[in-house]
Amino acid sequence: MQIGCCWFDVSRKTLSNLINDTSWKMSAVEFSVLDMLVKHRGKVLSIQELLQGMPVENRKVEILTESIERICFYLEKRYASLIERVDDQGYVLHNKPSVKSGELSSTPFRSISKKHYSILVAQILLLIVLIYSFFEPAVDIKPENKHVLTTQSGTVSYFPSFSSEEQEQAYFYQSNHFIESVETCSVTPWRQIFLSVSSDNPKNGVISIALRNDIGGKAEMKTLKIVPIDAQWNFINHSWLKKVGICD
Repeated sequence: MQIGCCWFDVSRKTLSNLINDTSWKMSAVEFSVLDMLVKHRGKVLSIQELLQGMPVENRKVEILTESIERICFYLEKRYASLIERVDDQGYVLHNKPSVKSGELSSTPFRSISKKHYSILVAQILLLIVLIYSFFEPAVDIKPENKHVLTTQSGTVSYFPSFSSEEQEQAYFYQSNHFIESVETCSVTPWRQIFLSVSSDNPKNGVISIALRNDIGGKAEMKTLKIVPIDAQWNFINHSWLKKVGICD
């Protein structure tokens, strides 16, 4: 069942973010709370009802509160309002996030946040580089930021796209770590990898990755948007690359 930007898998007891392709294995308490809210979607469940559905050893109000806060955090700010506390009565899971006054605007981009604007700019930069790669220029132009990565299955062209020299310097370690990780792939189905970031600060910069391959004269594409769980990108390893499809 979809809840905002996440997919709630009851059988696996996981909450998967469909935007950044990450999955969270829920604890018994978190699962029991979200499961009850989903089964009674649109109805206010009292705190006592929620406590009764939790494991016996964890039936404490503070544990319930902490669990709901973690669930809301994973749903991200945009969808956190799907779960609402109704005074001291309990909690309700809405079908749609509540809209706060002044949050919407009839004029495009008027109320867009700085973070989302940065993400949009990063994606546009990546798109420009990607569109360029589809055409054969009359003159052989060699992008300055092109890197040739060597894997066991062959070579891959890597194009990091940074908005400034300062941004490139800020991500020097992260970009090199990404290169080294990709070169551990035994097989990669992609011939070109394009990467951009949404912020000069690695602590809050969203990563946009586009993957391209040519099969029988036709281009095959895949795009990824990742919210890093650490500023150094240490989460990027061989296992993660296989999970998101960069490695086979």
